[in-house]
Amino acid sequence: MKDIIIVSVFIVLSGVVAMEIGIITAIAELMAGILVQLMLEQGMVSFQTPEMIGVLANIGLLTLMYIAGLEIDFDLLRTKFKKSIIMGTSSFIFPFTAILILATYVVPLFLPINSNQALLSAIIISSTSVAIIYPILKKRSGGELGEEEQLMLGAAMIGELFTISIWTVFFSTLSWVLIAFIIFLLIFTFLFPYLGRKIFSRFKGNVSEFEFKLILLLILVIAVFSEKAGIEAAVIAFLVGVVTSELVIEHEKLYDKLNGIVFGFFAPIFFFNVGLNIEITYLIHDLWALLLLVLLVLVGFAATYSGVYLAGRFIVPDISGYTAKLFNSNLTIGVVISIFGYESGILTQGIFCVLVGAVLLMTLISSFMVRQRVVDIEG
Repeated sequence: MKDIIIVSVFIVLSGVVAMEIGIITAIAELMAGILVQLMLEQGMVSFQTPEMIGVLANIGLLTLMYIAGLEIDFDLLRTKFKKSIIMGTSSFIFPFTAILILATYVVPLFLPINSNQALLSAIIISSTSVAIIYPILKKRSGGELGEEEQLMLGAAMIGELFTISIWTVFFSTLSWVLIAFIIFLLIFTFLFPYLGRKIFSRFKGNVSEFEFKLILLLILVIAVFSEKAGIEAAVIAFLVGVVTSELVIEHEKLYDKLNGIVFGFFAPIFFFNVGLNIEITYLIHDLWALLLLVLLVLVGFAATYSGVYLAGRFIVPDISGYTAKLFNSNLTIGVVISIFGYESGILTQGIFCVLVGAVLLMTLISSFMVRQRVVDIEG
């Protein structure tokens, strides 16, 4: 019980700190986990991470990816398709190519890295997190997204779809079970809007929150079956979010409840748990790992900025710089894929720490630069 209380106190305090200094809450929660890990290494605190924290963190991973899927609005993409796909493609291709070249030809000169690690590193650094970008855009627009914000959000969705697609193609094992699972998902895609509306309309507003329970059950059940199919559970949670997005968004109260419990409970535990698995002393004592971290941040940030800025000059010239800074917010998807790489044995503990540190710093820099821009506008 003492250990759970300690974890809870750090998570709550990290949220307070994030609100006070104006940074993304996920950053503060992850850094709180890193701080606790550092205190454990120095003997400043003593506790065993409760098994329940790991379980809740796994649920947090799935629900985060589900929420990310919910944010994919195909109606919005259709209205802004040409401009969104140009900017979204640039936001992925530029950093992906730059990091892949860096990890394939430069990094092996001072640190051992194989082709799978190089490819996964490129996917992680070039990722775009709609879950982070969306609330920033809402704050910028004062609630309702304007035309510029809708375009930026559409481009971010394209970038996120690229990330998930490339990750799935290269790191999923093709099998008959997987093919059958994909067919099931296609059937589910066609049937759910009709059946979902029937169920939701019948049980809407009940005190037992049936719709909410149904969504959570759906995520967990499909995630279990996804492991049998040889595809990452987080990918399936994302796809289920995409499939159910139209119906869930229609039920505003359900959508608000999902966001509330995910970002108020499960996600903080997930990010805190990630921080607990980062050995910051490894980066401090290994200068080559620290060099890799710096290179990934510099090259990744510069490549993403360049790709989005060049596309933005033709599409949204007035805010191309702002958009280029914003698209370096890759923490959520970057961390999720890093966890996959580490747990599947593709990434070593050292490279995992470097990659999570890189997406953390890129998002922190992006958040600070965008926040300064917002303050300037408001001023």
